[in-house]
Amino acid sequence: MATPHRAVHPRGRRRLGFCLALAGMTLAGLPAAGATAAATTTAGSALPAGTAAASHDRPGDADNFAPATRTVAPVRVTRTTGSVTDPGGLLDGRPTALTGADSSLTLDFGKEVGGLVTLRFTNGATAGSRLGLAFTESSQYIGTTSDASNGGGGSDGAIFADVAPGASWTMPAASLRGGFRYLTLFGTSGTPVALDQVSLAISFAPTMTDLRAYANSFSSSDPLLNRIWYAGAYTVQTNTIAPTTGRVWGPPATGWDNSATVGTGDTVLVDGAKRDRTVWPGDLGVSVPTEYASLGDLTPTRNALTTLYQHQAASGELPFAGPQVNFYGSDTYHLWTLIGTANYYQYAHDRAWLDGEWAGYRRAVAFSLAKVQPDGLMSVTGTADWARGGQGGENIEANALLYQALVTGAALADVEGDAQSGSAWTAAAAKLKEAVNSTLWDEAAGQYRDNPGSDLHPQDGNSAAVWFQVAPADRALRVSAALSRNWNAYGATTPEKNGEIATFPGSMELQAHLQAGDATRALDLMRREWGYMLDSPLGTGSTFWEGYLADGRLGYGGAYMSAAHGWATGPTSALTFYVLGIRPQSVTGGYALRPEPGDLASAQGSLRTPLGDIRLAWHHDVSARTFTEKVDAPAAAVTEVDVPTFGARTRVTVNGSVVWNGRSGSAYGAHTDGGYVVLRGVPSTADIGSQALGRVTTALSAAVTAAPSTPLRAGQTLTVPVTVSATGDTVLHGSVTAGLPAGWTADPAAFTVDTRDGPTDTVVPVTVHAPAGAAGGPQSLTFTASAGGASAHTAAQVLVFGVWPEGTTAAASSFHAPNVYEGQQRTYDPANALDGDPSTFWNDDTPGAFPDTLTVTSPADVTLHGVGFASMVDGVPTDFAVQTWDGTAWVTHAQVTGNTAVDRWVAFDSPVTTTSVRIVVNAAQTQNGDFSRVAELTP
Repeated sequence: MATPHRAVHPRGRRRLGFCLALAGMTLAGLPAAGATAAATTTAGSALPAGTAAASHDRPGDADNFAPATRTVAPVRVTRTTGSVTDPGGLLDGRPTALTGADSSLTLDFGKEVGGLVTLRFTNGATAGSRLGLAFTESSQYIGTTSDASNGGGGSDGAIFADVAPGASWTMPAASLRGGFRYLTLFGTSGTPVALDQVSLAISFAPTMTDLRAYANSFSSSDPLLNRIWYAGAYTVQTNTIAPTTGRVWGPPATGWDNSATVGTGDTVLVDGAKRDRTVWPGDLGVSVPTEYASLGDLTPTRNALTTLYQHQAASGELPFAGPQVNFYGSDTYHLWTLIGTANYYQYAHDRAWLDGEWAGYRRAVAFSLAKVQPDGLMSVTGTADWARGGQGGENIEANALLYQALVTGAALADVEGDAQSGSAWTAAAAKLKEAVNSTLWDEAAGQYRDNPGSDLHPQDGNSAAVWFQVAPADRALRVSAALSRNWNAYGATTPEKNGEIATFPGSMELQAHLQAGDATRALDLMRREWGYMLDSPLGTGSTFWEGYLADGRLGYGGAYMSAAHGWATGPTSALTFYVLGIRPQSVTGGYALRPEPGDLASAQGSLRTPLGDIRLAWHHDVSARTFTEKVDAPAAAVTEVDVPTFGARTRVTVNGSVVWNGRSGSAYGAHTDGGYVVLRGVPSTADIGSQALGRVTTALSAAVTAAPSTPLRAGQTLTVPVTVSATGDTVLHGSVTAGLPAGWTADPAAFTVDTRDGPTDTVVPVTVHAPAGAAGGPQSLTFTASAGGASAHTAAQVLVFGVWPEGTTAAASSFHAPNVYEGQQRTYDPANALDGDPSTFWNDDTPGAFPDTLTVTSPADVTLHGVGFASMVDGVPTDFAVQTWDGTAWVTHAQVTGNTAVDRWVAFDSPVTTTSVRIVVNAAQTQNGDFSRVAELTP
């Protein structure tokens, strides 16, 4: 898959949305610093339940999708069928009549909504008639049957209102529809049904008096990112429900029932608005930071976590899903509950709650540590996970989650005065980190393997390893670059979920790019993936999706997909914590103000913390090469202010006084750390400015992002991704050229990077073509990146598989009969080893009995320097000999033992001319039947 180039955005256009002038930058409309420290009265809530903070004149408020009142009405008519009189009248209080079983009227509420619909029938309506109601989040499923939500095999169908002239009808409480945008009313008979009003009582966020009164805010010079931040906030808001309005499980035969009790308290955070309306711990890994960064009230989080601990098993295992689902058997979701516990304490400082759950927390940590193997890695036996495949064993995602649980758990132990646990967990975390990096890192790929020996490099595990700082800084940058190879026009595809676009690990990937320090790449992905969801005609225009296919179509069966799913809201916390830069530092400590501007000209916003409100605004002028910040925050809340240097030697001032002259500091402990000047003890209210001193020399470096992992067949092409890193203070236009063996060619590969935002990089795909007559064996390729008078070089080695002359045949000592595998007819004859398709293979017919022999015969002499060998991951020959026919006998030229490679080149000591070569297998991996399997044997 080609990697999309990173766009260079016109910075002037980005500034159109910025309303704060450099000289008069204000924080007007944001809450006063420290205001909430005294006002907070609800344990676990950064904003007291029901508090109506000022919701007017706040930065970004125009982008807030939340309704102004709890009773809303449709805003437009989407379509009609059959006989419908004056359909638009219903929007203005005039009567609308539907006549006939084929009549329907689809109303659009303009955004995701949820709750109970009320219909008001006119006096002229006919008693005893009925009107159907069907709901959908996506316009794709508009009709007389609702989209899917019940989780069973039966249809959601529709509900029906009994008409009473001059009266109103309200949906039964159990039929509450948690998430929809479109409501279709339809007739059921020839009797006219007339009504003059449709309204909806919003059911989500049940304790909020003012649905628009978010505790926090965000706005920037990019209007799309502003909308994305508020759409993430609104998504989580729609996922906050009354605990007695969850989805009933098991599913009803038809219809839906949202009258289940799924949590404790009066408000709880669940996974989705339409479905599952259940507490799922993995989802909380993304939705809890979103809730904190935007809404500010953490009571729903506390109640969700309490619910999970209430259902903890005697073994210490925590649920895979809360009531009424009550699934168990997930090591990863168990760990997400532990991570959620630390997140909640970090955001709320709710000691009383932590005290109450501490015993259960310790048992839960012990449950996971019991699965750590002698090599230092946890082996997953509870294989249920988010919708990915192949979970189990020493999995990178699970081990990254365990590391985060141990590190944050040690900090919680310090809060609890549990020194013994804290010390043990700190030591376990260190050993685990070492084991992950020594066992699961794939140097050639620049990523972590899913499991030891696996060829899969998953999005979830690699993202988690960087996000939670399992990966050292240099590896984090390589993973960030490598992940971008999976992007297409619609977003970041997910290898562990059939190449679909999974928004849960996608949210994790955003955090990973920012943790690695690549804000420009993260913002590119936000615009690409979350911009698509927000503006797609398939969506709600206000919320983010559970997941979708690589071509942009809805995932999870389409109609069943949740279009308002909290695990998809990663951008909201990422924009606040990283891009704006109000970043939680530790479970128990304060905050660093550390902006990652990327390609933005400006940002401002606020975060209500248990230590008081923090307000921050910054402006980056690339022409003047200045960066200006306004800080308003309680001194106790801010541990440090980190001023970005964008790779330049920089002078920094605080309230007009120079505190860093570009080489040394004179106040606030000023010193450099990477690309920042770090200040500590800055006044609560401060104007901070920086000015670049001198020019930044243009410099490039180049590295192969991921070495080619599959052989290149003669006559075919291969794309090699090259990461070009650049420093400077201008926009660079360049290219990557390739040095190739004779007869090979490469396509032009241009790139553009904007170094005005600081050191940056881009992944440039270089496509090389091997000629039809290319010799088999390893070949060295070199690559040169050039731009702005600078250049850099790197190299890669590719394994080439040659092509046999036409008429070549294959024979074997035995081969398995054809069969059907996963619904597909498969053959296993020897010719499969010659067809150039690595997915087909020769499979012997004597499992566990050796030797097995595969012989290839050419119609003419062939000179061999070795042979290319490919097998299958579930049956690799481990011990084998390669022999050629000299006219009278078979001669051994290579003896291989202990092989685990799926693809390899088996070299000969000297060239051999022959018409026949064979592989004699003496042992193979024993999984899947102990067969010998060879997918390709090439010259």
